[in-house]
Amino acid sequence: MLLVNQWAIHHDPNLWTDPERFNPERFVLLEGTRDGFKLMPFGSGRRGCPGEGLAVRMIGLTLGLLIQCFDWERLSDNMIDMKEGLGVTIPKAEPLVAMCKPRLEMQDVFAQL
Repeated sequence: MLLVNQWAIHHDPNLWTDPERFNPERFVLLEGTRDGFKLMPFGSGRRGCPGEGLAVRMIGLTLGLLIQCFDWERLSDNMIDMKEGLGVTIPKAEPLVAMCKPRLEMQDVFAQL
């Protein structure tokens, strides 16, 4: 069995400038194997995730709907801590606590559900 340490690849200072800083824009133009395996959130090759195409399309749609339909605000004035916690899925060390309210335009739509 071969396990690839994707965390180490995504935090390699030889591949990324300032790898410990939260900067999702660094991945915008990367496309997995075509970029020398710098970004591999879904694995690669025969063992790659079969749902990658669906996931890539759905995350944009879902995020867009959440932004379009709700007003978001933090519950505290503290800056968001982006430090990583322990675990296989690398959760945030401090959970993000936020409150959402339906936008005025969406209240009628939600009332019909």
